[in-house]
Amino acid sequence: MLVDLLIQTVRKIGAKAEREASEELVGEFKRVAGKETLLFRVAEASVQRPDGTVKEVIFPVVGEGTLRDLIAEYKSSGPTYRRTVQTKLKASYTNHYRRGLIPLLSVLEFRSNNTAHRPVLDALELIGRYARASKLTYYPAGETIPAHAGIDEDWRQLVYRQNGRGRERVVRTVYEVATFQALREQLRCKEIWVAGAEKWRNPDEDLPADFEHRRGEHYAALRKPLDPSKFIDQVRDEMRTELSALHRALPGLPFLEIADRGKRGAIKLTPLEALPEPPNLRTLKRDVHRRWGPSR
Repeated sequence: MLVDLLIQTVRKIGAKAEREASEELVGEFKRVAGKETLLFRVAEASVQRPDGTVKEVIFPVVGEGTLRDLIAEYKSSGPTYRRTVQTKLKASYTNHYRRGLIPLLSVLEFRSNNTAHRPVLDALELIGRYARASKLTYYPAGETIPAHAGIDEDWRQLVYRQNGRGRERVVRTVYEVATFQALREQLRCKEIWVAGAEKWRNPDEDLPADFEHRRGEHYAALRKPLDPSKFIDQVRDEMRTELSALHRALPGLPFLEIADRGKRGAIKLTPLEALPEPPNLRTLKRDVHRRWGPSR
């Protein structure tokens, strides 16, 4: 339950950050068509009048409004969008979610069977050691900071920052956010597991101890072929059959309407007619009312 809570909370932080970033940037967003043509016009005008100003040379060819739309489009889909999401994520984590996530580190014991994922475990240990240092902005200069897969190029620019003396330091809260993001991904595929858990236990315990020696018997009990290519072919054929049946049936369904996506979605189902109330339910309501209903 606690592991599920951790995973869901980290996912919720990310989803909330993406939603807020989209709402912030969507007001400026306007997709610009014919970018190749616009680029050609800008290049041609620049070559013809290399000594002219942007206002004199570029604006008459493309237009200031179009250039602003291009900038807004780039912000809404490029690195600026990712940076906005990360900034929103850090703010949500620091102001609210951190108080609930940090205590879980002292309750849950994370492990891994692969040394490649050890840096995330070391990062969690580091976060736990400084969990009570509420006023600490950077980790101490002499501290070893594990670098893990969650700190990609985008996160690196936020995690590492120069202090007033020009020294590169690690921002503690941003490092925690990136680490929890990495932990969530590795928990979901059981690259990292939790000691004493059931659903999130050691993946080596998911199979019977004698599975390899009795593989044929176990596969027969599951009614699955030993050859993986045969299994894939069966799944693929079943998927194609079902998708074809759905494709043939959709146009003739009277209760289904598929239209352009709007505020209420592209798929609309006609509400089903109400069924008559079951006799047993009427009897149950009568008995409940007689025993616990208002006294006359």
